[in-house]
Amino acid sequence: MLKIRNGRDFVGGVTMICVGLLFIWFGRELQVGNSFQMGPGYFPTMLSLLLMLIGALIIVQSLMVETEESGPEAWNWKAYFLVILAPVGFGLLLAGLGLAPTMFLLIVGVATASRYANWRHSILLALFLAVCSVVLFTKLLSLPVSAFGPWIPFIGDLF
Repeated sequence: MLKIRNGRDFVGGVTMICVGLLFIWFGRELQVGNSFQMGPGYFPTMLSLLLMLIGALIIVQSLMVETEESGPEAWNWKAYFLVILAPVGFGLLLAGLGLAPTMFLLIVGVATASRYANWRHSILLALFLAVCSVVLFTKLLSLPVSAFGPWIPFIGDLF
């Protein structure tokens, strides 16, 4: 008999499968088509099937991996607060600071919520993602967002 070794993963996998089935049921009226002539239901159906596949893999993993028996962990309220506040901060700071400083500040700020984050790795990750975001969004996609905003006058004029 199979034993569920990680209940949270099992419930999460079942939930993902149920959500995938629900979206397939909602889109049952849409014409799916095929890979060469995609109908309006093709993309939602493929995403739902992918979600269900990932859910099935999580269920299998929850049956195989043994976890430590420990009590429930305390909630990390700092993490909840910072992760919810990050998109609001992004919207408020983007016009004034620009894309690069906003990405850097928010990534470093949200990384402080993690118990496992190292500050050196967080700074390196923030620098890498800020540079990649500027290259992708301002140079490659030509979106109307500046790398550095008017609140940083000495650098804002260079880009």
